[in-house]
Amino acid sequence: MKRLFLDTNIVIDALLRTGELRDAALRILSLSEKGQAEIFCSALSFATASYFMEKAKMEHGEILERLSIFCEYCTPTRVDADIVRQALDSAFTDFEDALQYFSALTEDAEVIITRNGKDFTASRLPVMTATEYLATTEK
Repeated sequence: MKRLFLDTNIVIDALLRTGELRDAALRILSLSEKGQAEIFCSALSFATASYFMEKAKMEHGEILERLSIFCEYCTPTRVDADIVRQALDSAFTDFEDALQYFSALTEDAEVIITRNGKDFTASRLPVMTATEYLATTEK
């Protein structure tokens, strides 16, 4: 079973977007339900998604419900002092992306799913968009 790590933008796509971005993100999550993948994202992604849901004027109860359901398919990873230190000492130019990356490593993720692959040029893990990854599962 593949171990996938979702970047924050994919989490936001699943929880807030409409159209193709949301469809692809939800199809990735469905792999968990089908037993085809274990899916992880940084605990920070939950906070960021919550912030954007509040900005979109969602009610507090709906935000918590969406995050709770999302948590059934996607396991939050830790972000602690070791990860912060690794991110600070890394070759990543964006600190938040470095936090995401080192958080993914704690769960032995095999692939990072993101909309912005260029943000992960320092990654030793393969980096794909949701659509790119889904194309590999349909072969």
